[in-house]
Amino acid sequence: MSNLDEINTIKANTLAQMAEVSAERKPSYSEDGQTFSWTEYLEHLQRRVDWCNSQLAAEDPFEFPTQGYTP
Repeated sequence: MSNLDEINTIKANTLAQMAEVSAERKPSYSEDGQTFSWTEYLEHLQRRVDWCNSQLAAEDPFEFPTQGYTP
């Protein structure tokens, strides 16, 4: 599996997690002294998707348009 395949898999899995969390609409809560914030969790997942997007964009081929000039 190539790095691009792995990044695409990470992105797909993260988007699936985001869909699952969004569908459940759980509020933030505390349990045994730990606080769980679903908003912060979704923001964390979004940052992971953004990272994947930037990695994938960096691998895209690119061109610099140029034009020759003859005096």
